[in-house]
Amino acid sequence: MSTNTLTEIRNVRLGKAGSLRSSSLNPYPSRSQRTHYAKAILDDFASHEGKQVTVAGRLMSWRKQGALAFGHVLDQTGRIQLFLRRQLVQATNPAAGNLGYAELNLLDLGDLVEATGKVMKTERGEISVLVESIRLLTKAIRPLPDQWSGLKDREQVLRKRYLDTILTPETHERFIKISQMVAAIREFLNARGFLEFNTPVIQPQYGGGTAKPFKTHVNALGCEMYLAISHELNLKRLIVAGYDKVYTIGRYFRNEGIDRSHHPEFSMVETMTAYENYEYNMNLIEEMFRHIAITVFGRTQFKVKGHTIDFSQPWRRISMADAVKEKTGIDFRACPTVEDANSRLAALGINEPQPSIGEALVKAFEVKVEHELIQPTLLFGQPVEISPLAKPMADDPRFAERFEIFIAGMECGDNWSEQNDPVHLLETWQKSYRVEERDTGKFHTLDFDFIEALEYGLPPTTGIGPGVERMAMIFTEQENIDDVIFFPLMRPAISPMNASLYGIQQTELAPVEDLALAFEEFQSLCKGGLLKPSVPHLTIKPHMRVWKAPSSSEPARATGHVEIEGFLPNSVLRLSGFAMPAVERLPEGETKVLESLERSLVDFLHKTFPEVKVTVSPPTALHSS
Repeated sequence: MSTNTLTEIRNVRLGKAGSLRSSSLNPYPSRSQRTHYAKAILDDFASHEGKQVTVAGRLMSWRKQGALAFGHVLDQTGRIQLFLRRQLVQATNPAAGNLGYAELNLLDLGDLVEATGKVMKTERGEISVLVESIRLLTKAIRPLPDQWSGLKDREQVLRKRYLDTILTPETHERFIKISQMVAAIREFLNARGFLEFNTPVIQPQYGGGTAKPFKTHVNALGCEMYLAISHELNLKRLIVAGYDKVYTIGRYFRNEGIDRSHHPEFSMVETMTAYENYEYNMNLIEEMFRHIAITVFGRTQFKVKGHTIDFSQPWRRISMADAVKEKTGIDFRACPTVEDANSRLAALGINEPQPSIGEALVKAFEVKVEHELIQPTLLFGQPVEISPLAKPMADDPRFAERFEIFIAGMECGDNWSEQNDPVHLLETWQKSYRVEERDTGKFHTLDFDFIEALEYGLPPTTGIGPGVERMAMIFTEQENIDDVIFFPLMRPAISPMNASLYGIQQTELAPVEDLALAFEEFQSLCKGGLLKPSVPHLTIKPHMRVWKAPSSSEPARATGHVEIEGFLPNSVLRLSGFAMPAVERLPEGETKVLESLERSLVDFLHKTFPEVKVTVSPPTALHSS
């Protein structure tokens, strides 16, 4: 069989499915009558021996020896042997869906089957089900990869994780443990009076962190929004609303790099606790890790990046300044000027001048200390320059009431006492905000709705934010984040074999490219039938820039372009070259210019494609002096 091509194997199996149907046997019934999982029988044979059970799962081994047959079925909990004797197996019964002994040749490895019989041990001592009736639940059209060698290609493991978990018990068990880990987090927080809330993934602002966001467009509202990089600001709104302990286990999206410890989409546990400060969370996070270790994994020591990490011991707590001083002998707290701080960096071989003393301290920590924090460590007192959402320390306002978790040299969470002074927070945001770099992830965006909420009064509040995948890497002893994400993000691809089997002409996804055209070129292509909408609903986003003349007596000039979604699959079409009138007065002139830009395009689209609906999103307008 292994020498046959996939096409031949599929055809043989499709033929078997056809034979089953011709015998009035459904190869895809809608339910099973399973009564027991494999593990329950194997773990407690004494109470199951001689009793009738029904098991169901994937057929992983199969051999017939005359009047005897043996197989193993794999379910979520493990695998158990099926033992069949010809004289005991019930005859084919289409009404019940049973296969007779003679029809067992219609089964293949990978099929999903159900077997009913009594629990016993074979002469070799293997716990088995002595089968009295057997049903096919799902006919597998494709063969499983070789069970002995499994999936060897790393890309195939990531793309077809479902096969990896079928073939590799360790991988299967790993994802069970990760699921149990998340359940243990909920159990831990719920027992301490926390309430779980769902916070929005699609947000008008992407506040609560500094990361490059993913942008999206909400057609129903006619505006651009963002996928959440953090849920922190909404959790604080819940504190304002009167809930003292809240949390979410949410999805986060950061349009940045992919490496062994970073992924664009990930999960995080975020909490907010009212009337406490960051020291409360130091205890909370340490207790949470210890609870997970014992409850889910039954141990406190784990191998992480070659180090034995022990969660049974109290975690070390040290300030960033003391950690750097301990390693380098330099106390950045004593630096009188930023020039002095940078000279001390240079003495450490770090020739990257920083804009402030605090940022020089951070750079020294990242280069000289971070990778050496092996056992669980709570590093507190980060400079306020890098902590805009945290409260300054009362005894030294140069540093924040903030701590980070470090395990095996890896940062595993960021936590602080929340800044609840709305005036101070707004000033901090405004100092760093640059409109031309708004979506670069270099600073916190201005969220005036959140500032308004703070003005109603946010009590003293503190939060934690450990990453779920980072925790999973530690507890399952994995060094690659892809190995704790069942569906890692990968560029879509269609194999040549699938393209052939499914009649697909294109074997790879077309690259996503934006297309820019002059308005006249666009009109010509549309009129010639070369360019047409790919969907029945187009969305237009106008953009305009007003150029002020050097002399106040001269009218300003305006340039503009539009973005259209819906003409090209997976692409944005940009149009420029519109005739733009002079702007005599602001802001009335801007409105007229935008109306002119929209009207010329919308009128053309309605005339050329009358069946297509057109929505115009709110415009953006920038000014250049």
